[in-house]
Amino acid sequence: MKRIHHRNFLSGITSLMVIIATFVLLSGCIRKSMQKEVERVVAEVLAYSTRTIEPELKLLRVKLDRTLTDKEKQLIDQYRDQARVMIDSMINFQTKLAELKGDKEYKLSEDEIAYYNRSQKDMRHIITSCWAVLDNHEEAFALIQREMYPKTLTWQKEVMDIVSKNLPSGFRDDFAAEGNGLQVLGMDQLSPNNMQQVFFILYEPTTNFPLNKLKDMLHRMLKENR
Repeated sequence: MKRIHHRNFLSGITSLMVIIATFVLLSGCIRKSMQKEVERVVAEVLAYSTRTIEPELKLLRVKLDRTLTDKEKQLIDQYRDQARVMIDSMINFQTKLAELKGDKEYKLSEDEIAYYNRSQKDMRHIITSCWAVLDNHEEAFALIQREMYPKTLTWQKEVMDIVSKNLPSGFRDDFAAEGNGLQVLGMDQLSPNNMQQVFFILYEPTTNFPLNKLKDMLHRMLKENR
C-alpha cells in the first residue's frame, strides 16, 4: 500500500524543523563511531538551509508583513518575545537533563510543573492569536502559500537527497524511502490546517527566529553526545 506523504504541504520552516527534530532523535541513539558522520550530514543540511531555504523564507515573510497592520506587527513582536523565553527555557531544561546522563530517575519540581503548565496555556493563546491574524489576511496568505509550495517540494527533495546519501547505512534506507509516495495535486490550494502557519507568522527575517534557536539546540545536543 502506498503511503501518502502530507509532508509535501509543509512550509519551509516546518520542513526544516522535521529534519532537525529527526537528527535530534538520532543523536541520542547513534553509536559514537557514527558521530562524525552524522555531524557532517547535519552541517550540510544546515548549510543548505542557510544558503537556499532561509533567503526565500525571508522574502516571503517580508511580503506578508506588508499586508499587516501596525497593531498586528506589535502583537506578533510580543508573541515572539514570549515564544523566545519559552524556547530558551526548554533548551535549558533539555541541557539539564543531558547533564544527568546515567541517572535513572528525575523528579520534576513543583516550580517546573507549574511553569510547564503555564507555558502551555500561554502557547495556546499565541497560537489562537496568530490564527486570528491569518484569518484577517486569508487571501494574501493564500497567494504566498501557492508561491511557496513548489519551492517547498524542491527543498524537501534536495534536503532528503543530502540526508539519504550521507547518513550511516543503518539509517539511509529509511530516509531514502521518505522521497517516495503519492503526491496529491491541489494541496497548495487547501486552507491552512496545522502549526506551520503559526511558525510562519512568528518567523522573524532579521534574526531568523525561531530557526536560529532550533539550530542552536541541534548543535548543542550533538555536542553533548560526543
